[in-house]
Amino acid sequence: MRFICPLILLFSICLAACSTVSSQTPALATDMVTSTSPVAATIPQAAPAVETRMAQPTASAIPEPEEAVLILEPGPGSRVASPIHIEGMADSTFEQNLVVEILNADGTQLAVSPVTIQAELGQRGPFAIDIPVQASSEQPLFVQVSASSPRDGGITHLASVVVSIVENGQVDIKRMEPRAEQIQILSPAVGQTLKGGVAVVEGYGWASFEQTLVVELYDEQGTLLTMQPIIVQSPEMGQPGLFRAELAYTINTPGAGRIVVRDPSVAFAGDVHVTSVEVRLEP
Repeated sequence: MRFICPLILLFSICLAACSTVSSQTPALATDMVTSTSPVAATIPQAAPAVETRMAQPTASAIPEPEEAVLILEPGPGSRVASPIHIEGMADSTFEQNLVVEILNADGTQLAVSPVTIQAELGQRGPFAIDIPVQASSEQPLFVQVSASSPRDGGITHLASVVVSIVENGQVDIKRMEPRAEQIQILSPAVGQTLKGGVAVVEGYGWASFEQTLVVELYDEQGTLLTMQPIIVQSPEMGQPGLFRAELAYTINTPGAGRIVVRDPSVAFAGDVHVTSVEVRLEP
């Protein structure tokens, strides 16, 4: 009996110790979960901020020069009467000359006239002209203002606007606000030498139909060497975006050249917008 009592006492102490450890274990687990929960919750919140900061330099890197040729009046959707008053602003051109054309829907030229930029040679300035147009009925018209190359006569820049001409109806003249260049050639730069038989063209701009622009390469005589339709890479239809083209060409002798990017019109037999850059071509 003297040996049994100590054993019973020892067994009771062990049971009490086990019970104490068991009752403390949930408290430790609870403390661990509580301390780690805030760390896990902050991880998703940090990721979007990093992505936003990375996207910002790409947008801010795109330059915003003024339109080389900007038609201020009449603006898109205007209702005009003959003579049509056309005015705007333009960068300096060869001898400060521009050409104004008025076309109907099938591309027939109804009127054409030169106009002079009212500024010193080498300076941007205003232009204005009144052009008589004969129209038998109310119809849409395509007003184009363009600059051309003194070397080969090719169009170097073109702006356009769609208006309606009325015979006896009410005239409604809208005015265009100044805006950035609609098609920008970011590379190559003016005067850059291209060689190796491939011209890589990169830019940023708007396309009026299905995000499609046309990139062309001309030689010194104004002969078309090659062309390539490209798709503007923008998040949504009707929004500006980056574009890139690789134009393979073949020439025998070095000479001047011109890269042209056009926005063809699906409503008229012509272009909505044209921009270009002069380069030097080598085999």
